[in-house]
Amino acid sequence: MAVVFACIGVLAFWEPVVLLDEATPDPGDYHPEPEWYFLFIFQHLRLKMFSGQFGQFLGSIAFPGALGVMLLLLPFFDRNPERNIFKRPLALIGWVVLTASILLFTVSAIINRSYLD
Repeated sequence: MAVVFACIGVLAFWEPVVLLDEATPDPGDYHPEPEWYFLFIFQHLRLKMFSGQFGQFLGSIAFPGALGVMLLLLPFFDRNPERNIFKRPLALIGWVVLTASILLFTVSAIINRSYLD
């Protein structure tokens, strides 16, 4: 461990790091955007009904959390012993609605990405 530390120390003195320009709060042309698997939540925050501080809480935490809780509680609501998904309408409708809404908001976020640039 001491040898590795000594090698890193020697390399740091041998090739020093060049500092970049001073940081500014102006983001310039950079528009931060989440990864693709969070784009549907990001798209919620663009809607007018989720504007303001309380609206942002609803759109980013409460609404997706309620959908997650719905998925967790779905087996307790639909207690049908049938294994075929097409004979379990409550589970099928819940899954289709959730998946369709996530796909719709993700695709709309990707489409709106070109308008923001």
